[in-house]
Amino acid sequence: MFGGSGATGRRICQVATSRGFHVRGLVRPGSNLPRLEGLVQIEGSLDSVASIAETLRGSEVAVIVFGPRPPYTDIFCAEATQRIVSEAVREGLERLICQTGAMVGEYRANRSLLFELLARLYRRRQPKPAADRTLQEAAVRASDLRWTMVKPPRLTEGGRSRNVRVGPDVRVGLLSSVSRLDLAQFILDEIAASRFVEKVVFVSG
Repeated sequence: MFGGSGATGRRICQVATSRGFHVRGLVRPGSNLPRLEGLVQIEGSLDSVASIAETLRGSEVAVIVFGPRPPYTDIFCAEATQRIVSEAVREGLERLICQTGAMVGEYRANRSLLFELLARLYRRRQPKPAADRTLQEAAVRASDLRWTMVKPPRLTEGGRSRNVRVGPDVRVGLLSSVSRLDLAQFILDEIAASRFVEKVVFVSG
């Protein structure tokens, strides 16, 4: 798990361990993962190949859920993802789940007109983080791993929904959202079932 100390990552760790998964999570010095049975915390850096390799060692699936935070001055997603991909291949992993976002990249067919305009505005106002995320997705697609790209819209702290829509053809709009709990449930379901291998999927509640 890469990005496990964030709000989404912590939720994924909780759902994963509740299902009996064993999780290894990389965290920066000073950050912590939740204290959960079956969760091993590894302190290190995304800049360190050794830290990434230690996190991946003995694992079957790499899960990436990190991303930039306001004021978006840290540009790291593409390079960190490429390191993870390279080390995953070296460690013998085959599966990768990477969460980016519904505004990342050119996916006009999946966006309402207003959401597409918002995505374009984001690219104009935040060109460096937007380009970084696009390069991150390119690194995932170009990898030799059995990858799935997950693209949620606005994330919330709500509970589970009975109306979660998931798939390559799902459309999102300005009011679209999905709870972190539903997103975590989907990611764990995808790890178990591998329904969307080498697919980009939008998730909306």
